[in-house]
Amino acid sequence: MNCRIDCVYCYFKQAVTCMALAKVDEDTQHKILYQLMDDVKQYDRKETPAFNSTKILLKTYELIKVDDPYREVKKQSNDLALSLYPQLKNYLNTAEDRLHEALKISAAGNIIDLGPQRNFDVEKELSKVLKFGFAIDHYDKFIRKLETANNVLYLGDNAGEIVFDKILVEELSAMGKNVTYVVKDGPILNDATMEDAVYVGMDKVANVITNGTNYLGTCLDILPAGFLDILRNAEVVISKGQANFESLEHEEMAKGRVFFMLKAKCDYVAEKSGVNLGDSVFFTR
Repeated sequence: MNCRIDCVYCYFKQAVTCMALAKVDEDTQHKILYQLMDDVKQYDRKETPAFNSTKILLKTYELIKVDDPYREVKKQSNDLALSLYPQLKNYLNTAEDRLHEALKISAAGNIIDLGPQRNFDVEKELSKVLKFGFAIDHYDKFIRKLETANNVLYLGDNAGEIVFDKILVEELSAMGKNVTYVVKDGPILNDATMEDAVYVGMDKVANVITNGTNYLGTCLDILPAGFLDILRNAEVVISKGQANFESLEHEEMAKGRVFFMLKAKCDYVAEKSGVNLGDSVFFTR
């Protein structure tokens, strides 16, 4: 998925959010934004939005001299999601199809995203997704894949959201599947890292690994060889969030094997997914 003009606005919005969280004063924010504009002029439009967003964020971190401006917000998101965990587990106990409902719960967690938007209502999103489900739902294809697969590779997304993913991982584990859950190797936006995985107990229910980078999404060109082999050899892959979708939707290796789960938070991703803005999807190419 290549960049288009809409993405440029998003680059700067993410940088501003980052600086606001780091409590950078407005005069300094202006100076940094003007400096970033010179960098953005050089970005390759053929790269993915996730790749270019990472470049501007890492440059922003460097300029404000803060290596993880989202640290406190990530903890708050984890705590919020953990507070909802017991009632969501109770909800599953009443479900006719626990796995399908667990997929919906995991999808609802994708609203916890401080990249494209700063405000979100987790409980409202949960209610919506559990009631209406996915605008595109390839659950039947997913079940057929699971029938012959013992191992599932789960590409995680954000802190907080990781708790909702944990519920899905527990259901897959109960089916006898070995789940490997993937986090970032270092801080970027509010993406989940190993620290978040341990904090919410994901390491107790899955084999947690990093993808070896702190770039948004799963950019094949920069992945270390070891993780790239794991990804290419995975029987079934669950890909959470927009950045992973942006990175993988066009890749040949993703066809029929990678199941994208996300909420379409921008017009471009909605268009690429074939749904309306704000819809949640679970599908494979």
